[in-house]
Amino acid sequence: MQPLDVLMSPAEQRLAGAVLPDPSREFGTVELLDRMGSSRSAGSALLKRWVAGGLLRERRVGNQRRLSANPDFLLYPELRRMALKTVGLAQPLARALAPVAARIQQACIVGSIAAGTDQSTSDVDLVLVGDLTLFDVSPALDAAQAELGRHIHANLYAPDEWARETDPVIQALRQGPCLDLMEALRAEAR
Repeated sequence: MQPLDVLMSPAEQRLAGAVLPDPSREFGTVELLDRMGSSRSAGSALLKRWVAGGLLRERRVGNQRRLSANPDFLLYPELRRMALKTVGLAQPLARALAPVAARIQQACIVGSIAAGTDQSTSDVDLVLVGDLTLFDVSPALDAAQAELGRHIHANLYAPDEWARETDPVIQALRQGPCLDLMEALRAEAR
């Protein structure tokens, strides 16, 4: 069972993963229905409910309906953070890193995304601690980058390097905000 299974249906999780991470990104109705993977009627009812509740905002462009997350929704910051930890960024990254999961001791998203100050153009700053090289992770992260529509910047550290107390960059990363990916990575690697 995935963490959001107790709160949302699979279609709602896919919708949350698509729209909540970046409120500036707009989607067409058909694109969101395809991403949700549910029947057209069930998916349309879900979109209608999220728009009526204020979680999604709607904009008309000619006869097209454009939908995006509403950052003014009361629970948006909390829902966004849940989506980022699970279906928004965590699951695509975990899927990409699954082939090398046994060699990863720690994985987390840091930087502006973890701090909640990111913008639509912000990179995904990823810290990976383990026995890895860029040759191991780059091809997989390229696929995740295409799926997420964001550049992924991977910072790789050997375990002994990460344990150093004297490196100011590592100390800043360890003390700053972090969205842990290990639970999603373990779930994906099963």
